[in-house]
Amino acid sequence: MKKEKRVLALYLILVFAISFPLEAIWIIYGEAAGGIVGLVMIVPALIAIILKLVFFRKQRLLGLNIGKPIYYLYAVMIPAVYIGLSYLLYWLFVPGSFAGTSSIVEAASDVKIMNIQSLPVIIAGAVLFTILTNIPLTFGEEAGWRGLMYPIMHKLWGRNKALIISGCVWAVWHLPGIIWGDYNAGAHILYQIPMFTISTLSVTVIASWLRVKSGSVWPAALWHTMHNFLDQGVFRSMTSVGNSTYFISETGFITTLFAVLIAVLILVFGKFEKSGSDELSVNIKQKVSEYALGGTNK
Repeated sequence: MKKEKRVLALYLILVFAISFPLEAIWIIYGEAAGGIVGLVMIVPALIAIILKLVFFRKQRLLGLNIGKPIYYLYAVMIPAVYIGLSYLLYWLFVPGSFAGTSSIVEAASDVKIMNIQSLPVIIAGAVLFTILTNIPLTFGEEAGWRGLMYPIMHKLWGRNKALIISGCVWAVWHLPGIIWGDYNAGAHILYQIPMFTISTLSVTVIASWLRVKSGSVWPAALWHTMHNFLDQGVFRSMTSVGNSTYFISETGFITTLFAVLIAVLILVFGKFEKSGSDELSVNIKQKVSEYALGGTNK
């Protein structure tokens, strides 16, 4: 256990020590430093890979295998449900909030895909291109948060405590961009921070469940990509801004409410503790420690 505590502490120190200065550059220089955002997103994975090579060289870790295919489907469906339903309710109850699909059509039409003239094919190609180009960035977060951090926390403290602490760490990591940057700008900061924290805790359950049940970090990375793409790229572009950030997206209470409901359903019915891998255990085949990387089954 001492090694896991040491690695966890070192991981958190390095991630925050490297990420925060990069975020400061992004905040200070704005769009001129737009590429910094992608660099910040891959910091958790880079640190996780280095620590894995140093401390767990002979052990399976990070969940880089393909995993169970069904969880890739869940990774696509789950964000479509809680994001799609929240925006739909907002459009229904707030007159004039639905801005139409013209912005998506125009954006897709600007993408040249082998001179294809069919708009549906162009849109499908643009969606696939967006997902593939964003997977490396979301993997950059998920390989750290769910590949290394959550499994170690679960081994040390059990599922519930690990979910809460890992979710809070993930939320705090975003705070500089929320407080001083323009991440999800629009709502008052005293509303943004608690709502974003609740939202992050909820989706932490979703991402961790996908990681554990699939035995791979890739479904979590796909979920993260779909979450960002559907929220920021699809539904938000069809929505008139106004005060929408109070109601939808990662600081909106409607989207947060649906995310909380999904998280509760997963905790109650998702058989969260009955599957997974034992990558930190000496005996990987031990059924007793099948759920967590390292073996607690709380």
